[in-house]
Amino acid sequence: MTVVLALWLSKHFQVARLGATLIALAPTLPGAYLTWAAYRDDRREAAADTDAKVKTLAAVVAAAETRQRAQLIGPGAHLIDVTFHQRTEPANNATGAAAHGRLTNIVSYYQNLRPARLAITGEPGAGKTLLALDLILGLLTHPGRTDTDPVPVRFSLADWNTDHPLQEWLAHQVHQQFRAQGITLADATTLVDGYHVLPVLDGLDEMDTDATPAGRRRAARALEKLNAYQDPTGSAPIILTCRTTQYEDLAGLDLRMREAARIQLDDVSPGQAAAYLTARSTSPARWRSVIDTFTTAPGGTLARSLATPWRLNLAATAYEERHPDTLAYLREPDHLLTLASPSAVRDHLLARYLPAAAHQHPNRPNRYRPNQTHHWLAALAAHLATPAPASTASSTDIVLHELWPMAGPHRVRTADTLLVVLLAFAVSTLLLSQVPIGFSAHQLLGASAFVLIALGTIRQASGPLVPEPQTFELQRLYSPTHRRRQPAGTIAFGLALGLACGLTCGIAGGIAGGLAGGRGGLAFGLGFGLVGGLAFGLAAGLTERLEDAPPTDPRHPVRDDFTLGLALGLVGGLVGWLVGGLPGWLPGWLAGWLAVGPAVGPAVGSAVGPGFGLGLGLSFGLALGLYRFTGAGRRYLVFLLCIRGRLPWHLGTFLNWAYEAGLLRISGVAYQFRHRELQDWLTAHPTP
Repeated sequence: MTVVLALWLSKHFQVARLGATLIALAPTLPGAYLTWAAYRDDRREAAADTDAKVKTLAAVVAAAETRQRAQLIGPGAHLIDVTFHQRTEPANNATGAAAHGRLTNIVSYYQNLRPARLAITGEPGAGKTLLALDLILGLLTHPGRTDTDPVPVRFSLADWNTDHPLQEWLAHQVHQQFRAQGITLADATTLVDGYHVLPVLDGLDEMDTDATPAGRRRAARALEKLNAYQDPTGSAPIILTCRTTQYEDLAGLDLRMREAARIQLDDVSPGQAAAYLTARSTSPARWRSVIDTFTTAPGGTLARSLATPWRLNLAATAYEERHPDTLAYLREPDHLLTLASPSAVRDHLLARYLPAAAHQHPNRPNRYRPNQTHHWLAALAAHLATPAPASTASSTDIVLHELWPMAGPHRVRTADTLLVVLLAFAVSTLLLSQVPIGFSAHQLLGASAFVLIALGTIRQASGPLVPEPQTFELQRLYSPTHRRRQPAGTIAFGLALGLACGLTCGIAGGIAGGLAGGRGGLAFGLGFGLVGGLAFGLAAGLTERLEDAPPTDPRHPVRDDFTLGLALGLVGGLVGWLVGGLPGWLPGWLAGWLAVGPAVGPAVGSAVGPGFGLGLGLSFGLALGLYRFTGAGRRYLVFLLCIRGRLPWHLGTFLNWAYEAGLLRISGVAYQFRHRELQDWLTAHPTP
């Protein structure tokens, strides 16, 4: 298309002779062929590499879930061997399910199911996620595992917009989680469509609020799509977790996972609770009265309140806290015997768990005061509890670039709009101070283009939609391993496309600026195409490649998006200034091409010098970087400016500290509270 456009311009506007234009465009044809050939060969290699991708995926999942399991279990790796029993449904039960089982034999229990579909239900804190993690790791390390077995991958159902097909969402999630290992979206789609991925879907109960009408529940639509998910043998394997109450509410509407075995986690027995507290404590004698109560009153308030692994972990964490100077215990477990109700036990433990976990931080226990930590986490919990009307946002995920509505529905968008207005005013003032004001054709065209671009940018800044962040890793620029993972044609394609576009814009700029001479127009096109097209084509190629970086830390996407936007914008401004240094008709900075199109370039060039051009180029580059090459990073920065006082300025640092303290966990590119009970309690108790 670019070649045809260049020839048409050459013929109708006599910018250059037709033959000269053809000669100038001829070198782009081998590059186009090489780009296509590289893309074709890369697709062939990817198709033949499915088995290697499966092995890579299995190894990465095993390592990641091992770390997640260790964090949930806590210090000492003390594990409660929870038990469960089968809950037979009125119809469509999987065969092979035993009546009872326990955590240590969950792998064999699952392998006996036909089809291999399992629904894990239990009360809050009963250990559903931990049971799913043990099943994942057991399947990956089982001696009988073969290369053809699917890889169990855990997904958070809270992220699923059920308007999208299940397999499309699964492929997107696989790509997001494992793109560091070279799994592109096409690879992920191949793995999911080939049933090489076993979905482990965590949190069906977190898809809706209690006030959501039954007909509008995402969980109901999710079950319908899970029941329609099939492989060549019939119903495809799935593992699902959900709280008992929410699952039974759906079952009351005749909505349940079909052709599946449902199991219900049992309460922790008094003997298991006693063994766990004894193992967690450095002085078991301190817990003697509590342990005796489990035996003498197994149905009492305390035994019922500490009947889940989560509550037992709360108690051990809160009552094992010591004074930082004297190392004396801050509280004695006997106080638990004085609490009159399960709700009192819950509130008591949660209130003490937060400061205890903060004080026991493995690296920086005193970085934030406990009351600060409480206020900030409570503010985030309150935000998650009040989603915007008609929003499909998760009620559990803390995604940095999606937090901006927390400052108010219009405040951040208004501030973002004011910022772009100020930048446009500053740049236009700087430009008009040096460029003579006139009404020539090219000046009017350039001014019109500037106004249109400014209005479009203002509309973008004031809108409610934020683009997904672009992420990258600098080591991809110099690591041979990362370079081998990148298709060879990506950079070539970016260079060819940038050169072609730069050439076209250069010829058009020659027309708009009155450069009617054949050699002048052609020189302009070639000069701008070679310099500007080379730089921007290379940037485009690298950006596409760098977007395949892994979200190893929820802070990285917004950081990298902001850094990438500013870098591309400022480099673009510098390239424009260098192009403006071409001799003859354009001695100043070519700001017009970057910001408003090629028409204004000759006007600027005829009026300003190279020194002023550099300043103007960097100014335009800053504006471009903020509003053309980045979206999520800029919106997050504006949000931090608007939320001052309610959250820390270094919000990402604080959230990572809370994760290391055990108050939060990481799921993909999101932080989540360690347990939904902690999130709900903070919502109800905004002050310590």
